[in-house]
Amino acid sequence: MNLADFLHATAARHAPRPAVTDVRSGRTLTYGGLAREADRVAAFLTARGVRPGQRIALLAPNGLAHLPAAFGLLATGACLVPLAPNLTEAETARVLSDVDVNGCLSWPGAAAIPGAAGRVRLDAGECAGFGFAWIDREAAPPAGLPALDPAFIRFTSGTTASSKGVVLSHAATAARVEAADAVLRLTTEDRILWVLPLAYHFAVTVVAYVRAGAHVLMCPDTLPRSVAAAIRRFEATIFYASPLHFERLASLGPAAPLASLRVALSTSAPITAAVMERFESAYAVPVGQAYGLIEAGLPCINLRDGDLPMTSVGRPVPGYEIAILSADGAPLPAGVSGEVAVRGAGLFSAYYAPWRTREQVARDGWFHTGDVGCVDAAGALTLEGRTKAVIFVAGVKFFPEEVEECLGRFPGVAEARVWGDPHPRLGQVPRAEVALAPGGCDLDGLRAHCARTLSPYKVPVDIAVVPAVARTPGGKILRR
Repeated sequence: MNLADFLHATAARHAPRPAVTDVRSGRTLTYGGLAREADRVAAFLTARGVRPGQRIALLAPNGLAHLPAAFGLLATGACLVPLAPNLTEAETARVLSDVDVNGCLSWPGAAAIPGAAGRVRLDAGECAGFGFAWIDREAAPPAGLPALDPAFIRFTSGTTASSKGVVLSHAATAARVEAADAVLRLTTEDRILWVLPLAYHFAVTVVAYVRAGAHVLMCPDTLPRSVAAAIRRFEATIFYASPLHFERLASLGPAAPLASLRVALSTSAPITAAVMERFESAYAVPVGQAYGLIEAGLPCINLRDGDLPMTSVGRPVPGYEIAILSADGAPLPAGVSGEVAVRGAGLFSAYYAPWRTREQVARDGWFHTGDVGCVDAAGALTLEGRTKAVIFVAGVKFFPEEVEECLGRFPGVAEARVWGDPHPRLGQVPRAEVALAPGGCDLDGLRAHCARTLSPYKVPVDIAVVPAVARTPGGKILRR
């Protein structure tokens, strides 16, 4: 199967229905139009010599053209390697080298692609001006790649270490889509307000929306007032965003309820209870959480439509299992913290460089995520932190998220980042940076709040004020 088949199946059923709309301009592509534009891109690439199994990069910002470019590239049978437009030239060059990229399809405003030559432009349609160039046409992949039927090679966020190229097959991506939709229950009546970078979030979510025939509302202006206005104007039913988006919307203060939303779902990183409470208080919409990771998709979702704890990422979706393991790999009972392991049909297929198949990485089918959490008696998973982000002070360990939650509850703190700095005697000490909401914050009061709320070894030795906390391009707090 090919993921582009989902688009053509939906177009056959719902050709006149809107598929994607640019919120700023109001321009819309119907499903019939989107399928035709994807076919145009596929024919253009095939005429350039693109063939199944090649690694073809896609460099394009969020916008209507991204969808036909991506589905058209997939339809050729080539493997899509997304490049975020905000990568530096050195970061782009590393991706191209690490996954032996053969060629690149790029939008008209793209900077020069390292190593690309002979760029040919598409001269008509939604992707007019997009260009294709070969980088290393004959570069060969690892011997095992073609048998996996790869659809995407996505890079991990690299929050605590170097990022890795993750290979996702068409079948595994389709399994992720079906598993998530068993909980989300997407329909043709859904309108999704979209604010996340497509280079990082296309593989499961947008494919799921297209499969269901839903309407994607592309919102290029992600400032909070613009996002809230777009939700109301287009009567969005789903808002799928990062904790940062929810925090910024919550910081606007009390507002009229976002009555059209049936789902407000946070993903890409843990969201604090403080932000969830502020958003719900402001807009009368509960915030759910999805446990998202490149290697497994969305294995857990908490829509907040039941009695699960608000800080939980929920129970496993159909087709997935979750286990909590000790340091030696033994299963732990409910209520005991350990490393989160995931098993299911939607797991990744391989790491590209160095080449390791899922079977070589997983243990008895379980992928060890590096996340720490616990499962309650109802089977709901709560995440506590990353094993590599643990801060050790004089032999005692804790997670930065606990301190960030404390900082985030103090009036005037918009977002916080905590990390461990080396110390000659204690091993590490915690340091923090905070971005402030409009109106500022009493920093002395913030320090006193931490001293009252946290054990002494968890209190940051320094709190710096920054315009915004450091994050990965995908929106996760940077731990390096």
